[in-house]
Amino acid sequence: MNTVFFISAGQLRIKKEKNISNQKNMYLNYGLLSLATVVSRAGYHSSVFHGDFSSPEVFFAELISNGVLETQYPIYISIPSYYALTWAQELTSLLKKQINNKIYIGGRWVIDDDKEKLKAEFPFADEVISGMGENKILATITGVDDYTDYRHQPLDYSLLNNRRYYQPSIEVSRGCGKGCVFCQEKHEPLGSLKSPKSIINEYNQLLLKDELREMTPYFEASLFSPTEEWLKELIDERSKCKPFFWRAECRVDSLPNKIIPLLAKAGMGVIDLGLESASPAQLRKMEKARRPENYLKRASELLKLCHENGIKTKVNIMLYAGESIDSITETREWLEKHRPYIYGVSCGVVSAFGWDDNKQEFIDSLCQHGASICEEESFLGVTNFHLSETLTYQQSVKEAKKLSKEFMSIENFFYLKAFSYYPRNYTFEQFKEEIEIERGNYSFAYEWTQS
Repeated sequence: MNTVFFISAGQLRIKKEKNISNQKNMYLNYGLLSLATVVSRAGYHSSVFHGDFSSPEVFFAELISNGVLETQYPIYISIPSYYALTWAQELTSLLKKQINNKIYIGGRWVIDDDKEKLKAEFPFADEVISGMGENKILATITGVDDYTDYRHQPLDYSLLNNRRYYQPSIEVSRGCGKGCVFCQEKHEPLGSLKSPKSIINEYNQLLLKDELREMTPYFEASLFSPTEEWLKELIDERSKCKPFFWRAECRVDSLPNKIIPLLAKAGMGVIDLGLESASPAQLRKMEKARRPENYLKRASELLKLCHENGIKTKVNIMLYAGESIDSITETREWLEKHRPYIYGVSCGVVSAFGWDDNKQEFIDSLCQHGASICEEESFLGVTNFHLSETLTYQQSVKEAKKLSKEFMSIENFFYLKAFSYYPRNYTFEQFKEEIEIERGNYSFAYEWTQS
């Protein structure tokens, strides 16, 4: 069949440690699926493939078995992060050796408003598509401009290769605009929320009735800030179908106390809470909160309310410029006080993403707070840092993993991963068997059996 191929680039580099617990993730590129949906609804046979953690050679063989050498249409490759650059470079080389089709590459955050820089890294690609591609994709096939508003279109999951293994995503809004210095959407204005009726209709369309793990969608929004009215409408619409649970990422300051019970009634099962730090000094450096004491009080109330209403909370922490063992201890002690209300903790280390000239202002701000570039751990598009004179990059990575491990059991870790990222046929028993064999360094606590 003459198929339009959409490819989400895999990774040769991995942000977190290369182990089983990380390489089992199936990250849905829902933006790419949106483009494929546009093309499919225009009458073309489309298919979406994810490179994940396979080698470009193995993945290319899979594409060949699915007819990539026979298609007359362009090939579309989405690069979701700078960690996927080298993988995409190798795949475009393999493709061009055997086909003459045009190859388009995109990736909103990787292009970073500089098409020419990315094009220079891809000698085998023909064109770069910048920004949101929904109104540009059809023109690359038909030559006709497209002015349709696709912002709230439902995704066609039937186009997704191995779709039954993916936990779905439903985009509920775009943009943020809160101005956090480390965020790539700090200046993107917040858009309106998709209507609850549209969300439920989309869920009913993508739902598979099978023997695998329940489908629990991620409500994708850079700033999820629902109103009481919106949640009450979602509660009503959700009551008309089989109940399901969903997940979303939220800021501490975006959820009033009074809507937490409504979130639970609307089906929120997991909340990813962007706390970032419990050190007042670090929160100020991040420009996360003007009044850290009020911010932390708000976070405390939110954790307790979520727990009381049956919402599992994963707290996200980021070690930032100027960090020290003392500031990490402040965060640890705050988390310890709230341990009964915390389901898990994910801790990472700040990085600067983008082309050098685009991220220089951010790098300068980090250096002003005591950070310095870690040259040996930086590469094209990604700059990593020694966070202070007393905390090197390597030490900070160890401290981040240590903090996660202190507040994350293996059972809770698997539940959170399975809720959104692990294949729907991957069981806890399989997971334990594999880590027993690998015996790596993980972000959760685990007692090894005797070998």
